[in-house]
Amino acid sequence: MLSRNEIIANYPHNIDIYKVNEDTLGENYLNVTLANDLKVYTEPFLDIKKSNPTQKILIPEEGLVLEPGKLYLGRTNEYTKTYNFVPLLGGIDKLAALGMEIHVTAGFGDHGFEGTWTLEIVCTYPTKVYPNMPIGRLYYFPLIGDNSIEYKGKYLGQVKATESRIEREYVPKLERRK
Repeated sequence: MLSRNEIIANYPHNIDIYKVNEDTLGENYLNVTLANDLKVYTEPFLDIKKSNPTQKILIPEEGLVLEPGKLYLGRTNEYTKTYNFVPLLGGIDKLAALGMEIHVTAGFGDHGFEGTWTLEIVCTYPTKVYPNMPIGRLYYFPLIGDNSIEYKGKYLGQVKATESRIEREYVPKLERRK
């Protein structure tokens, strides 16, 4: 895992972070903050073979109470680009102690990924969140082996909270070309 000094040494060539300053860096991580918008799914059940509709919710300055048992798709304010390292998004222990998770399973980024980070937020108790609050930490691990393969996937360059795009994996290849 990279230390603070190594993160700084690799900025901006291998680790490029929009909206960062020395105060956002910890001993071996970069703090990331919550943007002011969330998405929620609007259907009573989700179908992995279809695009599931969402509704956008703005987080007002006075905060928004998140409901237990509901998935909220958020995003970081920070737009990152990472080369030669594998980023890992982790939660903040103070939020975890309140029963809040910021990613269900998708904590690792890819070599060559750039964009904001989509957050899969769930909470155990009704919890009030605020725009621009610290929400997570990015840790960086050296990439070992072939670094010529870069991420070129469906989330590249995202700047909004992005719902699942798994349905694209079920579209026959011939239909994708149309």
